[in-house]
Amino acid sequence: MKQHNDNEGMQNLKTIDSLEEELGLLKEENLKLMKEIDRLKEEYQLLEIIERDHKELNGSLRRDLAKLQKSNKELQDKVHEFVRPTKRSIDDL
Repeated sequence: MKQHNDNEGMQNLKTIDSLEEELGLLKEENLKLMKEIDRLKEEYQLLEIIERDHKELNGSLRRDLAKLQKSNKELQDKVHEFVRPTKRSIDDL
C-alpha cells in the first residue's frame, strides 16, 4: 500500500513538474505575442501617420498643379495673342 502511494506521489510530482514546465513555455509564448502585438500597434500607427501625411501632400500637390495649369493656360493665351493677333490692320501686310 505504501509503495502504491509512493508511486502515485511520484507520478503527481512528475505531472506537477510537467505542468509547471508547460506553464513556463506558455508564459514565454504569451510574452512574445504581447511584444508582437506592441510592434504591430506601433507599425499601424506609423502607417496611419504616413497615410495622413500622404493625403495632405497629395491635396497640396493637386492645388499646386491646378494653379500651374491655370497659369500655363493664361501664358498660352498671351502667347497666342502675340503670335496670332485676332485683328489685323492693313499695315501688317
